[in-house]
This record gives sequence, structure tokens and C-alpha cells, in this order.
Amino acid sequence: MTKFLEALGGKLAERWLTLLLGPGVLLLSVTMAAVTLGQRHWHDTGLLLTRLDRLSAQPALRSTGTLVLALAGVLAASAGLGLAVTALGATVERLWLATRPRRLTARRRRRWDAEQERFDQALLEAARAEGTPEASAAAARAREFNARRNRIGLAPPTHPFWLGDRIAAVDTRVWETYRLDLTSVWPRLWLTLPEDVRAEIGTARGRLAAATRLVAWALAYLAVGTVWWPSAVVGAVTAATAWWRARAAGVAFAELAESAVDLHGRGLAESLGIPCAGTLTEDVGAEITTLLRKRA
Repeated sequence: MTKFLEALGGKLAERWLTLLLGPGVLLLSVTMAAVTLGQRHWHDTGLLLTRLDRLSAQPALRSTGTLVLALAGVLAASAGLGLAVTALGATVERLWLATRPRRLTARRRRRWDAEQERFDQALLEAARAEGTPEASAAAARAREFNARRNRIGLAPPTHPFWLGDRIAAVDTRVWETYRLDLTSVWPRLWLTLPEDVRAEIGTARGRLAAATRLVAWALAYLAVGTVWWPSAVVGAVTAATAWWRARAAGVAFAELAESAVDLHGRGLAESLGIPCAGTLTEDVGAEITTLLRKRA
């Protein structure tokens, strides 16, 4: 038990250092450089070195106690920045997954409906052209309109942002295919999943959370950019990277969650005592949903 606790403490300290302390110290350093140089002397490294030399020559900094207190203050400030950024990242995630503002949702829905209408028309034209020389071109147009609609959303949009729709589409697709209410089913399904599957889903979920934290760090650098413009450039690049990572992580998480239902839904039915001889069907899914909702 002692060795286990030591290993656990080491891992927690390493994780805390990676997630909170390191980026916080870097942001503090950039902030100090920004305050020292400002917009007018943004590239004057000589001025920065002169200020550092002047600061290091102060008699108080030659005291060990003062240095320890200064180091402790820097570490505490870095940890505080890390915690604040973590909270801001969670807020960014809630914003991306929110269902409001509805005006943006309605705009996305109009675009999706327009592409769906074009896709339906293309399917009709492909059916009419079947067996003719134009059949291949008509089928290609239908696939193109299908891809354009799916880029907006795999299901009718219900969220103002793409990421929220991509994750919510899992619930919609699972309901339409199996009549499973994923909100009720997921906790029970999670308990029946193999350990490696749960680890894979957890990793994808962690990457999504890390991407939202990166957005929060980007916002912090953009704020410092009001004093020192190179920080704004760093913030913009970081924000673009975070956006790309969030999309990739959201797709991975949604795909894995939907795949878990496809591959292990039958096992859930058997665990609940519901017969499922072959693949999971709408009848079996509806029975699972009725059981787990408990008449709610």
C-alpha cells in the first residue's frame, strides 16, 4: 500500500506539474516580458536583459529566505492561473455543447435542410438515371450533396455549434436505429464495456477536455496581447490549434460512443435479461429503453 500511494502521489504531482504549473509559469514569464517591453519596445531584448540584471542586483534577492518566498509566490501564482484556466476551459466546453443561442441553431438548421433537400433531389435524379450513361454522374452528385449535408451535421442540428451537434448526433442516430434512449442506457452500458474500450473512450474524452483548456490558455495570451502584440500572435495560433484538436477529439469521442452501442448493445440486453438472438433491433432497443426509464 505504501508503494502504491507513493506511485499515485508521483503521478498526481507529475500531472499537476504538466497541466497547471508549467503553462502557468510560461504565461507569467510572457506577462512579465509584456509589461517590461510594451508595444513600443516589443523586440528590445536588451532592455529586458537590463531590467533582469537590475532586478537580480537588488540586495533583497541575495537572501535565501527572500528567494524561497519569491519562488513560492511564483509557484502559487502559476497554480492559481492553471486552476483559473481549467475552470475557463470547462466554461468553453459548456458553451460549445450548449443549445443556445437558438438563432445560431436555426441558421444551422436552415443550411442543413437546404442540403438535405438537394440530396433528396439528387437521389431522385439518380434513380431516374439508373441504367443510363448518366447514372454514374448522378450518383456522384448525390454523394457530393450527402457529404455537404454531413459536414454541417450527421443529424438535424439542435445546437448552435458544430461540436455540440456532432456529439448530440450520437443520441439521435442511436434512437433512430435502435430506439435506445442513450441518456438512460449509457451508465448501464458503461458498466458492461470491457476495460480497454472504456479506457479508449476515456482517452478521447480527456483529449476533448484538454482542447478546451488550450482554448482558455489561448484567450489568456490574447489578453496579454493588448500590452505586447507578439503574445496575441501566440494566442491566435494556439486558438487555431485548439479548435482543430477539439474537432478531432469530438469526432473520436462521438465515434467511439456510437461504436460502443453498436458492438456491445446486445451484451447489455443479455445482461438485463432481455432475449437478443441476433443483432440489436428496434424492438429489443425499445424494451431496453422502457425497462431502464422505469416508467419515467
